[in-house]
Amino acid sequence: MYISEVARRSFSAVLALSAGLFALPSIINISPVQAQSANDSFIVDRVKTKDPVVFITIDDGSVITDGLVNLLLSKKIPITNFVLSEALKTHWKALHLIRRPGTSFENHSETHRLMSSLSLKEQTSEICRANEHVRGNYKKLPIFFRPPGGSHNSNTVIAAKKCGIKKIVLWNVEADQGKIIRSGGNPMQRGDIILLHYLNSLESSLKLVLAELKRLGLRPASLRDYLDPAPAATPTTTTTLPQ
Repeated sequence: MYISEVARRSFSAVLALSAGLFALPSIINISPVQAQSANDSFIVDRVKTKDPVVFITIDDGSVITDGLVNLLLSKKIPITNFVLSEALKTHWKALHLIRRPGTSFENHSETHRLMSSLSLKEQTSEICRANEHVRGNYKKLPIFFRPPGGSHNSNTVIAAKKCGIKKIVLWNVEADQGKIIRSGGNPMQRGDIILLHYLNSLESSLKLVLAELKRLGLRPASLRDYLDPAPAATPTTTTTLPQ
């Protein structure tokens, strides 16, 4: 587990201090929990690329507003969704609306349990069953898995591979409630993987991230274009941020 536990503790403190105020973008320094595992080619928290791109990922799926759907469609933002099985049932109409080139639906487990607390058999069930839920809704199998909370162990890698997953995708940037947190405390950089959640605050958080990316000369891109072992020769799903 790379950043999630420290990030979440730091993030909670920041949110408490902000008391609901919408602040300007700020970068908070975080120390990594531990070095990346030996499976670093299979487990990633950022992407090696020379292109000025980052990757926006959104987890869970508890709240999907009309304003958010309109924002995603109007800005044509490529999104990697790690949506829970229950959200696929509850919000399937809204999720279908945001489908467009560059947007994909990946695996976030069936019931959002911490993988490191489960046996190999249980982890395999969580991942493989979630795969089928995604395929049942979108006719396409996930190729990425994000363990809830970033929690994983060696059995997670075995289970993910058994279920046909090509990469376990973590993150190194988290954004919510007017704050952007990046591992190491630097501004966002090319190759960063940004974590957001389907919450009431997502629309404002996404606008904050887009404004910061524009300031830094970066743009969102499709994670599949860059992490699929057989990507297209020239990625076509990056987007230019509007003026």
